[in-house]
Amino acid sequence: MPKVIDEAQLFRDVMQMVIQHGYAGATTKMLAKAAGIGEVTLFRKYGNKAQLVQKAMVSLAEEYDFEGSVRYTGDLQADLLRVVEAYQTSSAQDGRFFYTILIESERHPDLAVALDSLRGRLGVVGQLLMRYQMEGSLKPMHPVHMLATLIGPIIALNMLSTAMKGMPIPTLDLTQHIENFIDGYRP
Repeated sequence: MPKVIDEAQLFRDVMQMVIQHGYAGATTKMLAKAAGIGEVTLFRKYGNKAQLVQKAMVSLAEEYDFEGSVRYTGDLQADLLRVVEAYQTSSAQDGRFFYTILIESERHPDLAVALDSLRGRLGVVGQLLMRYQMEGSLKPMHPVHMLATLIGPIIALNMLSTAMKGMPIPTLDLTQHIENFIDGYRP
């Protein structure tokens, strides 16, 4: 009887190996061993390492329900607060994995497939911002610039807190952050 693979645990193991050893250093042999399966089984079920990393990223997006957090309700402040709360949660819990993949994607072009899910999530937030721009709640500006302003501080503070253990990093008041964002981009 074939072994039942706990995919959630497999994806967590993949993320941990990538964080600890980097993308190149986290060999498929190591990933298979961490998951308790054979390397051949890993390849048959998940394709190559980049596809496995992509599936781990998609799994995280589903776990954090990004689809549910990025939706238009007509309440700009509530909609943006939901978005930044989702980014804060995922960044605090799994940011090191995402940052490792982002940084290493330049050296490992095969990671482009893994970044598709991240691009998709960012695109959905960009569409939400554009919708509010079209209705006149936010001034016209490239949505990527707005997105960087919206989630950039969350990512930066989480990266600093990870890198500077012991350094007192203040928490970002997300409600105040959204109010400042809206004030800065009000038409």
